[in-house]
Amino acid sequence: MFDFHNKEQAVLRKGILPIVFGIIIAFAGTRLVACAGPVWANQDEQRFLDAYRDYVDDNATDDQLDRADNLYIETVQVLRENYVFEVDTNKFVDDSIAALPKLELKDKSPENVVGEVLDQSLHDLDPHSAYMSEDMFKRLQESTEGSFAGVGIVIAQDEDKQIRIVSPIDDTPAARAGLQPNDRIATIDGHDMKGQPIAEAVRLMRGRVGEPVTLGILRKDKNFEVIIRRAKIEVPSVTAAVIDHDIPYIRVSRFDANTLEQTQDYLQQLKSSVSNPRGIIVDLRRNPGGLLDSAADIADQFLSKGLIVATEGRGERKMRTYEADRSSYFDGTPMVILLDRGSASGAELMAAALRENGRGIIIGERSFGKGSMQRILPLSGGGGVKITTGYYTTPENHIVQGNGVVPDIEVQLKDAEEFDREIDLAHALPPRRRDPRKTITSVAADQCAADIEIDRLGKGGFKAEDQAPNPQTEEIEPKDGDHTSDAEGAENGEAPHDQVLECAVGYFNDGMLAQYRNQVEPLLRAGL
Repeated sequence: MFDFHNKEQAVLRKGILPIVFGIIIAFAGTRLVACAGPVWANQDEQRFLDAYRDYVDDNATDDQLDRADNLYIETVQVLRENYVFEVDTNKFVDDSIAALPKLELKDKSPENVVGEVLDQSLHDLDPHSAYMSEDMFKRLQESTEGSFAGVGIVIAQDEDKQIRIVSPIDDTPAARAGLQPNDRIATIDGHDMKGQPIAEAVRLMRGRVGEPVTLGILRKDKNFEVIIRRAKIEVPSVTAAVIDHDIPYIRVSRFDANTLEQTQDYLQQLKSSVSNPRGIIVDLRRNPGGLLDSAADIADQFLSKGLIVATEGRGERKMRTYEADRSSYFDGTPMVILLDRGSASGAELMAAALRENGRGIIIGERSFGKGSMQRILPLSGGGGVKITTGYYTTPENHIVQGNGVVPDIEVQLKDAEEFDREIDLAHALPPRRRDPRKTITSVAADQCAADIEIDRLGKGGFKAEDQAPNPQTEEIEPKDGDHTSDAEGAENGEAPHDQVLECAVGYFNDGMLAQYRNQVEPLLRAGL
């Protein structure tokens, strides 16, 4: 994920908090790299500089034009030097010029016009490259530090230029409200969002704590509006429990700067609580990713040696590797890793690392398939660009991008609807080498579900909101998030069952999936 220079490669990852930003709304981890030095326009870039002046305010100053010029030139030079594929800058400039007549902007200052064109042109390269204004750049930093004021959702832009909810962040106003993956945000406080960049959606949803924001939602064949009060989104990224008295369970909902410390705290508690564990469950469902260093560090808690993940740049050039070097928790205890279609980026890489190092079996659904890495590059005039610089590779040199991670045991949810994955996004990067392994078996969730006892660590009981969602459940009080709704059990006072988790527990005892344990565990130990 991070393109380290030679000097930086000599610095050990262990024990150092990388100065990096990961962007939640794009499922990806990134690295901050400063641009420096003067910039000069070449012949191609000058064509755009001449063209865009016809679309800015007549009273634009020379200083404003100079700042906007530098913004465009810097960005093109960054692409030329760092993008994962060689960029045809002549075509990039042509596309930028072609975008100018289509702009619908109230603010026609030079920097805003150029920024809007860059954002569209970068999105046309791939769905995760983007331009960020200075305000957006600051919000990016806030989101990776685990604290910001908003509603708490992960969003992306689909091929129809609609804002799509990928997943909510656990225990936020959005999550408690009950919005689902694949919901589209049609309006925000009355602003039509179709065709608007993700940065604008984020700007409109952020605000002061306690202030309401109204979202117009499209879900399947119905439209509705919901009102959400913004809150300071400062939530744990890890929860934990003990299942049936002897199965440690830990859920990681995202990877930020605080996730490793929270994970280590809970693992210590689980180790003290369960003296003779039958198995351990690591739940990465609807985890959209975040900081790769965080994901690698958490995988490292369960691995004493072996490759965790590597990065591959232009021309399949290897750039950096992450090796396991920590003592492993619950060493020798059978492990199940839970994935679903909302598991992306770092979550997919962590799951692949644990399986390919022989540590655990994956149960659930094929994951999202977001395996490209981004870098955040600040620009000299403020703001920055996020560009894709490479692919992630698993320990066995497979590529997650576009392929996803295939579960060993697939659990099918009843009436599961279609769900866009990475490869379905407009301009998605093409896959490279995929993992050739196949799913061992596929079972219906309701066939292997069973009653389980859950004792949550920390305050309160293990609530339905903390469990992974049933993506096709219709929520009664939809807002901006993605948790299992309380609606299913509301009439009789019962919490909804997490059937996938119940199936996974059955793998360790006499459940339906237990018949595969003797088949799978020897393969894991043999590294197959």
